Amino acid sequence: LVVLCDTSGSMDPHTRLLLTFALALRRTLRRVEIFAFNTSLTRLTPWITPARIPETLRRLSAGVADWSGGTRIGTCLAEFVTGHQHMVDRRTVVVIVSDGLDLGEPELLRHAMQNLRARARTIVWLNPLLGDARYRPAARGMEAALPFIDHFGSAHDLASLERALDGVGR
Repeated sequence: LVVLCDTSGSMDPHTRLLLTFALALRRTLRRVEIFAFNTSLTRLTPWITPARIPETLRRLSAGVADWSGGTRIGTCLAEFVTGHQHMVDRRTVVVIVSDGLDLGEPELLRHAMQNLRARARTIVWLNPLLGDARYRPAARGMEAALPFIDHFGSAHDLASLERALDGVGR
């Protein structure tokens, strides 16, 4: 399992819950890699202490560049695909947690998602905005990513995260 979690400003209301969820997965699953992204990609796995989630979250928010800043999803996913391709194969589930509000070029995001799709077993995109019945995935970033996603689910509360796990067959 590879989790890529958006820590940009638009995700602020959800970041603590979603990172806590990712850290809990790290506690229960044997092979989990966790990354944060915003305008750059940061591998979080070496910083994680699953038994000390509050302390780990404080450390992460202080140590991740541009925490709560902008977001360049395509740039970060392209960096992941080229720099960490050894972590993804036909057995890997990739979970992207983001609202899809990207300041970058949609074509770069589309290309990165296409490359991930070619390597991964399953791509799951969890979007906290899906918790609102009025939400439509019309942002340029979401539109570019959608054709490559196997499971598009909500991530606005614990129940939605549990449903997402059931949807990908744990």
